[in-house]
Formats: sequence, structure tokens, C-alpha cells
Amino acid sequence: MKINQTKIQAALPEVAVEVFDEIDSTNRYAKALVTAPHYTNQARLVVANQQTNGYGRQKRAFFSPADVGIYMSLMFPLEASQFTHPGTLTLNVAVAVQQVLAEQLGVELDIKWVNDLYHNQRKVVGILVEVPQAPTAVEAGTVVIGMGINLNQSDVPTELAQKVGAITDESIQREQLIVALQRACQKVIQLPFSALREQYLAHSLLQNRMVSLHVNQQDIVGKVVDVDEQGRLVLETKQQRMAFTSGEVTKVNFSS
Repeated sequence: MKINQTKIQAALPEVAVEVFDEIDSTNRYAKALVTAPHYTNQARLVVANQQTNGYGRQKRAFFSPADVGIYMSLMFPLEASQFTHPGTLTLNVAVAVQQVLAEQLGVELDIKWVNDLYHNQRKVVGILVEVPQAPTAVEAGTVVIGMGINLNQSDVPTELAQKVGAITDESIQREQLIVALQRACQKVIQLPFSALREQYLAHSLLQNRMVSLHVNQQDIVGKVVDVDEQGRLVLETKQQRMAFTSGEVTKVNFSS
């Protein structure tokens, strides 16, 4: 079933809304808009029923089949004051998405640092924040917030079958959910991560668990003891306590 652009636009009159039945990538399209002639830096929303070449962190492919998910990119003007700790924008958005899906669908998802949400230990949401135009002291930049949400089950590729899940078996009014997500994200990017940190930690998939973090071509094993106000993952290893601004958690011990 196609996504109704008219419904979304009516609910978000201040936002420039574009809806595609199929697109290669909403984030790629959104970033191209920034460099287009006569571009106006305002709130924008690009939504697709299906992506043929969706991507996430490190340009990894993001499986985006038709009719069963939400694939969208939100664009907002970004002031220099919001760019103090760029990495925390992703964490703020993760909190917003977690809250909206809990309120709208009654499903409590877990947040995996830094940019994924999980249900029953399987990934159901991916978030990718990109800044194609950084803010300066005199001019706002542009932030592009991409997200892919696996609402209903689909026939996933074999290599993803044990990694990717779905949020619900029920039919979802996607337009209503898209509107709620846009509004929530617009609010949270105005806030410092410190204002949302408790909520983030309350839904952290990793808190107090032993993990393996791949960073700078090495694997570091430790217990997750915190995500600090700068959005850094804090690990307690056998030798010391360490804080990381980037990296990928490749293993999680759910029995710890």
C-alpha cells in the first residue's frame, strides 16, 4: 500500500514533504537537495515505501522492502549551538524514535549504542545522521536524519535472517507514525543529550553487559558502565575505564 503524501503534508503544513513509492535512498536524495540550485534551508521530509539502495553506517546496505516499513529522511536547519557534540544528535534521535514507537505501538525497544534499536535482540530500526552542510557562526547548516524502521515481517536475505527483526504483526497507519516521528525528532535536536541521557540509559541494550567493541582496528572487551553526557560509550576493562566516541559493538553477552 502506498504512503499518502496528502495526509502527511496536511499534518505538517510547515514542512516540505516528498513521498516516493520507490527511491534508491532517501538520505542520498536529501543530501542532493542541499546542493541543488535555489535550495531553501527549511524543515523537509523525504519518505519512501521502498529503497533500492538504502544505506547505513559505513555505507552498509540497508534492506528496505516495499510495504512493510518506513524509510525516511528528515532535514532541519542546524545552528552552531546544536553542533557542540555532533555525535549526540544520533543518540537524541534514538530516544525520540524509542518513545514514539512505545507511545504509538505499545512496543518498548532497546537502544544499541550508537544508532540502532532492537526488539527481541534483533535490529528493527537503523538511524543515520549526516551533516552535508555544517553550521557556521553566521549561517545555519543542514542536518539529514535518515531512519529505516522494520514494522512488519518480510522475506529477508538469508544472511540477515538471524540479525533483522520486525516490530509488530499488526497493520500500521504509517502516515500517523511518520508525522509523530518528525515532530519528536524536531524537538530533540534542540536539546543537549544531558536532557535525554536518563531515558537513553533506561532503554540501553548494553548497560551493565559485557561487550566487544571494534574501534581503530582492534577489539576491546569490557563492561558497559555508562554513556556519558558527550554521548561516549564508557567501558570498564580489566585494566581501566575507557570512553569511546566511535566504534561498533560487535558482540554482546546477554547472560552477563
